[in-house]
Amino acid sequence: MESMPLELDKPLILPDELRGELQKVHGEIVSDGEVEKHVRGKFVITVGDVVTYTLLKLGLNINVAVVDYKTKRSEVIFEDIKKFGDIVFKVKNPAGTITPELWRAVRDAIESKKKTRIDVEGEEDLAVLPAVLFAPQGAMVIYGMPNTGLVILKVKDEDKKSAMEIIKRMEV
Repeated sequence: MESMPLELDKPLILPDELRGELQKVHGEIVSDGEVEKHVRGKFVITVGDVVTYTLLKLGLNINVAVVDYKTKRSEVIFEDIKKFGDIVFKVKNPAGTITPELWRAVRDAIESKKKTRIDVEGEEDLAVLPAVLFAPQGAMVIYGMPNTGLVILKVKDEDKKSAMEIIKRMEV
């Protein structure tokens, strides 16, 4: 696999033609009851408030949680989420964008090896892309698919390549 950029110097903006591609399920849809067997003993990255809250409520391990305190664009604050994390990064990230700030926070959180929460002012959805890029092989990236369920992606080289291809097609 070609080398990943370790730094992002300008925001990446999602063009309209990529939106449909990102709305497809990349991974396996699982119910709350099935999630434990997938994450036991794994490095786990959650993207989204409901996903993060669900894993915390089930008592499951999370290494990195990326949240924006919104669900379906409405503000919702799960108090359990606010208690999570030995390290907390606060970043700004507008909808449809990956800012250098979010990029660095995801990379640094994964590299820290400590329980880390990334609080996003704006929108966290696209954090899945840097999470897949920087996650160790075999890590579980879990995100929500509205009105569908939890999506679990066990990170492999092909997932990193797919994420990189999408990132290359984003506008600077």
